[in-house]
Amino acid sequence: MNPCPHASRQAGVTLLELLVVIVIIALAATLSVAWLGGGEPARLRSSVEQLQSDMRLAGDIAFGQQRIIGWRPGIQGYRFVTWRAQSNGGEWVPLNDDGELPDRSWSQPVTATRVPPAADDAAPWLIWWPNGEVTGGELTLHSGQDQMTLHVDALAVRLADDSMTESLP
Repeated sequence: MNPCPHASRQAGVTLLELLVVIVIIALAATLSVAWLGGGEPARLRSSVEQLQSDMRLAGDIAFGQQRIIGWRPGIQGYRFVTWRAQSNGGEWVPLNDDGELPDRSWSQPVTATRVPPAADDAAPWLIWWPNGEVTGGELTLHSGQDQMTLHVDALAVRLADDSMTESLP
């Protein structure tokens, strides 16, 4: 005979106690990742990596769908546009009809400069042609004291060597 019928239940950990411990660990991990996130340089690098990925996709779409695709920076982010031919010439229209290249917002304040400078504010800064060519250039993205430079041409969208400059403490 068992002197205490509930002895086996008192020896273990309840599911509720286990869930509380898991939630506490998850909150601590989330806060530590947010606190140690890297700040401005890491956010700029993340923005540049997203931009590189989007530009590679723009080249693939231009070639695969035989479309002319352009890239325009804005104050809050950037967008891809496509050329729509019309009887009076044509116009650049947003390329977010299929959701493959949506308008993007910068994760922090970013300004972009181009070398060579854009000749016309209405024209996209970069253009991918259906035959695989690119009207490229060098883009420098600035955020606070940090900057990164991208080289865009028909061969690739690549980060310039040692283009990340961080402000000194």
